[in-house]
Amino acid sequence: MSTSANNYHHGDLKVALIEAAEFLIKEKGIEALSLRTIAAEVGVSHMAPYSHFKNKSELFQAVAASGFLELGNRMELIKQDLADPKELILLYGVEYIKFASSNPQLYKLMLSQTHPGKWLEGDAPTVAPDESQAALLKASKKPYVLLRDGFARFQQDEYKVKIQAQGAWAMVHGIASLVIEGHITIDENTSIKDFLHIATLGMKS
Repeated sequence: MSTSANNYHHGDLKVALIEAAEFLIKEKGIEALSLRTIAAEVGVSHMAPYSHFKNKSELFQAVAASGFLELGNRMELIKQDLADPKELILLYGVEYIKFASSNPQLYKLMLSQTHPGKWLEGDAPTVAPDESQAALLKASKKPYVLLRDGFARFQQDEYKVKIQAQGAWAMVHGIASLVIEGHITIDENTSIKDFLHIATLGMKS
């Protein structure tokens, strides 16, 4: 039984459902998720989740938003302890890869719930998002915004900052995805930080 089920109290149902979904994803994969199985995990009636989510899609969006917030919060903790922007960016990448590779099913769900477009740069979507979509949109921006702000510490050209941030994000996402799929194996004697540092050496001027 998940921690959310053991610690569930009246009034915290939405949080408990999201935590139970994250637990089930980790233990059984995305395919195991349904509102009924999540309700059973928390120990409430199969109709109880519908007081917070009208369907599984809304639940998935909430779980994805929770994942992005957790990733963003982990990156923010690094920001509090570092003044060197280049070291900060490197450790942002390390945390991104660590999070994704440690939570592969959740990471896949997070990406599956975001949609291509210009949301990262603040442009409004063509269709106004509902509450769950808006929460996901805000949460999914956080890791990128932190990365972009890191580059802005030593680069004044906003266009270059944007490209650098997107390029760095693409790189860590690519590495994380290849690690998850088993195409890349990071030697147990090499830390993710050392791996990423070596991988980016040839990109520095």
